[in-house]
Amino acid sequence: MIGEQAQARVTTLLREFMNGWIAKQYEELRRIEEEGVSPSGILAPFHDALVPGIRGLGERGFSTALGNLHERIALEIASDAHEEAERAHHLAGNLPVLAREFITQRIDQLEDGGARPDHSYEREQLLGAFGAEVPEDTRIDLYVRSNAATEHYFEMKSAKPNKGQCIEMKQRLLTVLGIRRVESVFVWWGVPYNPYGTAAAYSHPYPARFFDFASEVKLGAEFWNFVGDDEGTFELLLGLYRNVGEEYADQLDGPHALLAGREV
Repeated sequence: MIGEQAQARVTTLLREFMNGWIAKQYEELRRIEEEGVSPSGILAPFHDALVPGIRGLGERGFSTALGNLHERIALEIASDAHEEAERAHHLAGNLPVLAREFITQRIDQLEDGGARPDHSYEREQLLGAFGAEVPEDTRIDLYVRSNAATEHYFEMKSAKPNKGQCIEMKQRLLTVLGIRRVESVFVWWGVPYNPYGTAAAYSHPYPARFFDFASEVKLGAEFWNFVGDDEGTFELLLGLYRNVGEEYADQLDGPHALLAGREV
């Protein structure tokens, strides 16, 4: 469960995020009204002609910024619940040449459909790699050392990553296994929310080409409940988001109403 102090820190992060984002929206409105210019490109006259104001809050930019916030919140929760946690974790060490070659070949196979994701196989090959080594390093979005002394490395890209992002995540995660080569190390694609609702319904095409969902993906509630080391973490965190959202509801009505009423 998220401790009270961690809850307070998460709430502060959410408020800081909302204050900054709302201020940016009002500056955008000022530029639109005074200069007819939208710096972030939120104007969509055909969209707004059908549903006034639908693009007014810049949902794409909001989602990108929120993704960065999720990493910071995950760090707060993991630091409270586990032995150690670090964001943007830099890992350096020696990588067997055989492991480096396996990673390159494996990603090529997954990309062209010559193999299906099989995390057990990939893990076995990398943990058992030996022979000549070369220096290697990588950077991982979130590192967690659990109270049971297991190490978990998470990449936390978009819930709907493109092919390039999938390749980047897979490369980094396999590199971690190749450098560490111990049974107590685990690597994951950590997804803060599931846009499809359930794991079975998840259907964005690119991740299925690269990731073994049952063995190397923590999706939505499963991710947050692990980070918080408690089955109630996801629901508690969602409640904190809702509470802060309610605090800012009136401030959000202003930009939306102004853009909805703007001549297209």
